[in-house]
Amino acid sequence: MHKLLFLFLLFSASVFSQGKSIDKIVALVNDQMILESDINFYKLKTTDTNLINCKILYKIILDKLLYSKALKDSIIVNDEEIDGELENRLQYFINMFGNLEKFEKFYNKTLSELKVDFREDLKQQMLADRAKGKLLSGMHPTPRDVKDYFEALPKDSIPYYNAEVQLAQIVFLPKISRDAKRAMKKKAEKIRLELLSKESGFATQAILYSDDPGSASNGGELGWVEPGMMVPEFEQASFSLPVGQISELVETQYGIHIIEVLEKKNEKVRVRHILIAAKPDADGIAKAGKLADSIRSQILAKKISFQKAVELYSDDKFFKSNGGVLINLKSKTRSPIFEIGEVDPLLENQINNMNPGDITPAQPYKTMDQKVGYRIVTLLSETPPRKASLEVDYNKIKDVVHDNMRDKAMDNWIKFYKGYVFVKLSPEYDKCENLNIFKNELK
Repeated sequence: MHKLLFLFLLFSASVFSQGKSIDKIVALVNDQMILESDINFYKLKTTDTNLINCKILYKIILDKLLYSKALKDSIIVNDEEIDGELENRLQYFINMFGNLEKFEKFYNKTLSELKVDFREDLKQQMLADRAKGKLLSGMHPTPRDVKDYFEALPKDSIPYYNAEVQLAQIVFLPKISRDAKRAMKKKAEKIRLELLSKESGFATQAILYSDDPGSASNGGELGWVEPGMMVPEFEQASFSLPVGQISELVETQYGIHIIEVLEKKNEKVRVRHILIAAKPDADGIAKAGKLADSIRSQILAKKISFQKAVELYSDDKFFKSNGGVLINLKSKTRSPIFEIGEVDPLLENQINNMNPGDITPAQPYKTMDQKVGYRIVTLLSETPPRKASLEVDYNKIKDVVHDNMRDKAMDNWIKFYKGYVFVKLSPEYDKCENLNIFKNELK
């Protein structure tokens, strides 16, 4: 209690009275301080540009309450889960800044120091998420809930949905020539020799030369790898390699890898790698375009179905197993439905002049892992702009009802639980009506 009193006095007397502060305290939840830098950091990690400080502070305070609940309920997350998620989060931020050097420069700390700084915050976030999941588990709207909600909407409040489409694609990647494969191997051998002679560090070489966009900017680190996660050749080398030793060249379907094992624990290894991929030449790219044109002609002539062509010819490792059907990665539910404005602008112009079943001409395409080739795209279905209806938009309306149920349940929980924690806000946030729900003193 003395610690809480000290923090309160520091908070109200020292921070609020100062016109300038290096990192101002904006709220207290029990003995946990929420700083202005926490709000600024949250802005970095969210893609929702509509979030303002009032909304962000609400989310942070709620996470603090949920963390308190997690500790009370003895909810746990293990170290392996934290480490795995930490690697993913750091990679996201490194990609956002452009590279590891810019990321470290922004925080004026090394990656190792940042891992220590972020780890405890991430642990608290994961515990808060678990507590929230436990509170909201089993909460699903029934068909009656959805129907009652929609029928109670005033006519002028019924949502209007934009045109929507469903698409499928076939991707054609160029074949790699023998000369390109030889150049790939020669480059990998040179890098490995420099690593063995310690002319350059592994992380530096990965940042400079690795063709793996997901790990290069993170010094090649892949995090913890479990059996079955990687292709067999990579996995075999990773699990047989002693810690700290540089592997021989390991060839997989992606190119040539140079691997280093950083740590081993139980049945897992933490690895980093440098990938050298063969680069297609202009002739190979042109041949991929001609093959795309040829397969399109065969589909239009009904010599082969689009679905069969996906199976036989597509080099798309991301969507081939889904029959070539594209998944909307912006959708919370990973839906195959795109609002027309969510489609790539170049593709959108073509779709506007297509009917279901039509196929685009072959067009240059870059895959999510940055490989260059061609693709053809078919319009599977389209739904015109419309006012929502239960018949067409049941799942969308159900999602709204589900979100409303969860929001109401969280509000009720906050009103109950806030009486058992101490929450203090900076006066500058008194204008935030959404934060009024937290204003209460410790019972």
